[in-house]
Amino acid sequence: MASDQAESLRRLLAPRVTRRIAVVGAEPGAGTTTVALGLANALSMQGERVLLVDEDTFGARATRLAGASPTATLGDVMAGRTTLASAIGTRAATGIAVLPAGALPSGTRLDDAAMSAQWPDMRTVIVDARRDGTGALSPLAAVAHNMVIVMRPEANSITAAYACIKRLHHEYACRQFQLVVNLAAAEGTVVALARNLARTASQYLGVEASLAGYLPMDPLVARALQLGRCVVEAYPAAAATGALRHIAGGTGAWPLRHESSPQGMASAVPA
Repeated sequence: MASDQAESLRRLLAPRVTRRIAVVGAEPGAGTTTVALGLANALSMQGERVLLVDEDTFGARATRLAGASPTATLGDVMAGRTTLASAIGTRAATGIAVLPAGALPSGTRLDDAAMSAQWPDMRTVIVDARRDGTGALSPLAAVAHNMVIVMRPEANSITAAYACIKRLHHEYACRQFQLVVNLAAAEGTVVALARNLARTASQYLGVEASLAGYLPMDPLVARALQLGRCVVEAYPAAAATGALRHIAGGTGAWPLRHESSPQGMASAVPA
C-alpha cells in the first residue's frame, strides 16, 4: 500500500500527458485482455483515472469482465456524436472507464496535444489491442507511447513475440517494447527467456525489449474469469493481482515513445 501511495504521488507530480499503452498479444490466447484489464484496474487502485479501449469487436471481453455498460464507442466520441462522459455510461466497479473502440473517423488527429485535449480527465489510456489479418494494429494502438507484448513461456509464443516485435518495428518505427510473460512457472525461466529475446531483438532489429514483469500460474485468474470478473477486482490478494500491481507500478518509468509519423499514421487516421 505504501509503494502504491508513493507511486501515485510521483505520477501526480510528473509532467501532464495522457499516456497511451497498447497491450498486444504475441498470438491469440496469450492473455492480452487479462493484462490490459488487470493493468487498468491496478492503475486505478493507485489513484489514476484510466480509460480502457476494448478492440475486441466480436467478444467485447474486457467490457464484459469490467462490468461496464458503455452507451457508445470511442469512434462516436472522436466524431463528436457524443461526449466521453455520456459514452462511458456505467463505469466498472473499480472506477475505470471502458469504451469499445468502434471506427475512428477519417482525419482524426492522434498526436499528443489532440488526444490529451480529447481526454483531459484521463491520465492513462490502455488499448486492449487486436491486430488484423495482416498483423497490423489499429491507428490508435499504432501511436501508443508504450507497446506491451504479452507472451507465454512456450517456444511457439516466443517465436510469435519476436515476429510481432519485428512487424511493429518495421511498420510503425517502434524501437522499445515491454514484455509481459503470462502463465509463468518460475521467475528464473522468465528472466532467461526475456534476456534471450531482448538480445535477439537488439542484435537483428536494433530495438530494445525489456521485461516489465510476469504473471504466475494462478488458478484464481481462471476462477475470476468463471465469475465474469477481473482477477485484480475479484481477488485483491491473489498472486496474479500482486504481479499486475507490480507491473502497473513500473509504468511511470517506461520511456515515452516520441511522436513520429510512421507511414503518416502518427498525426491522423488515413482517409
